[in-house]
Amino acid sequence: MSGTATTSSHPPGRVSTIRGRWQRPALTWTTRALLVVALLGWVLPDPVGDALALAAVVVVAAVPLLRVAWLILRWAQEEDGRFVLTGSALLVVVAVGAVLAALGVGS
Repeated sequence: MSGTATTSSHPPGRVSTIRGRWQRPALTWTTRALLVVALLGWVLPDPVGDALALAAVVVVAAVPLLRVAWLILRWAQEEDGRFVLTGSALLVVVAVGAVLAALGVGS
């Protein structure tokens, strides 16, 4: 049997064909900017410092959701419906939770 190729009933893993990935550098720069904003929010006096601290918290909460949205777009380009559906379901759960919290449900 040596020297013979084996065939599998499963297709080999696909390699992404999408070029121009810039998510990693964008996340790196977002993290750096967030650190600066958070430090300024800590150091500056109340009105400005509070606004910067709030901005830092909003960015910390929004970036993971934006990353999931970005991945959904990439998965759609790759035509991988399972991951598109899973990522979309995750964003729907977060959106429903935000609406329920805004309505004061459970408090």
